[in-house]
Amino acid sequence: MGFLGAVHSEFVKVKHTPFWTIHLCLPILGALLFTVYYILYGNTADYKKLKMILELTATVFPLLISVVVSLNVLLEEKTSHFQILLGVTNRYKAMFAKLVVLYGTGIVALFCLFLIFLLAVHLVGIANTIQLSMLVKAVAGMAFYSLIIYTLHLFLSFRFGLGISLFWGVFESLQCILYSNIELNGMGRYIPFAWSMNWVHDVMNSRLSVHVTEWIWIAVLTIGSVLLTLLWFSHWEGRKNYE
Repeated sequence: MGFLGAVHSEFVKVKHTPFWTIHLCLPILGALLFTVYYILYGNTADYKKLKMILELTATVFPLLISVVVSLNVLLEEKTSHFQILLGVTNRYKAMFAKLVVLYGTGIVALFCLFLIFLLAVHLVGIANTIQLSMLVKAVAGMAFYSLIIYTLHLFLSFRFGLGISLFWGVFESLQCILYSNIELNGMGRYIPFAWSMNWVHDVMNSRLSVHVTEWIWIAVLTIGSVLLTLLWFSHWEGRKNYE
C-alpha cells in the first residue's frame, strides 16, 4: 500500500467516529467564545485580549490532541489489536500517514478557529482592534510546534494505551497554565509542551530574534522526534498483552 492509499485508509477509518464532529464543532465554539470575550471586555487593552486567547489556545490544544490521538489509536486496538498496521509492509508509511491525517486535520481546525473568529469580529465591527500580522505569526508557530505533541501522543497511545496518553495530555495542559505565568529560560525552553506557549510569548513581546537559535534547534528536534517515532514503529511488535 502506497502513502496516498494509507492516507485514504485513515480517512475511511474515522468516517463514522466523533473525529469530524470534534474538528468541526470545537473551532466554531472556540471562535464564538473568543468573540464574546472581545465584546464583553471591549475596554481591555487589545494586546491583553489577543494574548489571552492565544494562551488559552496553547493551553487547551495538548489536551485536545491527546483525546483525538488516543481515540484514533483505540480504534485500531479495538478493530484488530493493531494486527492490520503491524502486518503491512513499510509500516512507517502507515504510521506517517496516520500522523499526517491527525496533524493535518488538527492544524486545519486551528486555522479555522481563528478564521471564524476574525470573520465574527469583522461582522460585529471590532476587527480593526486585532493585530493581524501578530496573530498569523503566533498561530503559524503554534501549529508547527504542536507537531511534537501529536508525535508524542501517538507513541504513548500505541505503547501504553489510552489512559497514559490522556493523563499526559492533562498534565501538559496544566503545565501550560503554569508557563503562561512564568518565563522559561535556558534548558527550560526545550520542554516540548512549552514550545507553543513560549512561541506565543516571544511573538507578543517581539523576542523571536533574541531566541532564533533556540527555535532552529527546536525545529530540528521536532523533525528528529518524528523520524525516531517512525523508526520505532517500524520495529514495534505490539503490546505484550497481545503477544
